[in-house]
Amino acid sequence: MRKTSFHNVPATLICGHGSRSPEAAAEFTSLLKNLQKARPDLPLAGAYLEFNSPTIPEGLQAFYDQGHRTIHVQPLTLYNAGHTKADMPDILSAFKDQNPDVILKYGSALGLTDQMIAVAAASVESVLPEGDRENCKLLVVGRGSKDRAVADQTITLCRKLHDRFDFGDSRYCYAADSAPLLDSALAQAARSHYPEVVVLPYLLFSGRLRRDIQTAITAAAAKYPDFTFHVAPHLGIQDALADAILAKIDVIGQF
Repeated sequence: MRKTSFHNVPATLICGHGSRSPEAAAEFTSLLKNLQKARPDLPLAGAYLEFNSPTIPEGLQAFYDQGHRTIHVQPLTLYNAGHTKADMPDILSAFKDQNPDVILKYGSALGLTDQMIAVAAASVESVLPEGDRENCKLLVVGRGSKDRAVADQTITLCRKLHDRFDFGDSRYCYAADSAPLLDSALAQAARSHYPEVVVLPYLLFSGRLRRDIQTAITAAAAKYPDFTFHVAPHLGIQDALADAILAKIDVIGQF
């Protein structure tokens, strides 16, 4: 039996947005290491849309120069929004025009697969207070977007987590661009009769939005001392995220 050449194995490029935050870059690097550890047989690398290097064109070129002519591209995004629908595909099209012999297969946003809901649930569970969950209120904080489908994804996640944990109440809000905004949602939570408030930042990595969310929660905790705010980790540092991404990569290979 002829041994398969390494260069005949499809390579996989994980494409993140990029961030000016050193913490976000470190989290992305750590995630890549977890993926490589889980699938050592898979030629895999990471690249960024902006702010960091290597860029997506540089990542594609590196695989091409290594002899790979089939490259699977998995966007590391939560939503099927502008970067996923337009910016990244435009980059792939330009690379294909320059290298017509390459086969590029593009995945989809992480979305709300069962695995991604499990990642969010693990984050929430890590900060759940002891006692009756009927005394807890869940607040899911999405990024926000003028794209209604993106905002709706936050609503859907909130409903699924509410059903999973059976909280006394669950609400959604956004860090920007969509209503209700975080500050008003925190004020509303402090007018409720749920003394324990679990807040899930529905974000992948650290960065400005994550810091802004924490600042708002810290201010609310000082303003409303009768309520306890439990802030769940963002999703990018959850171990289960690697499994969710690998499942998406496997789907690319089926087409």
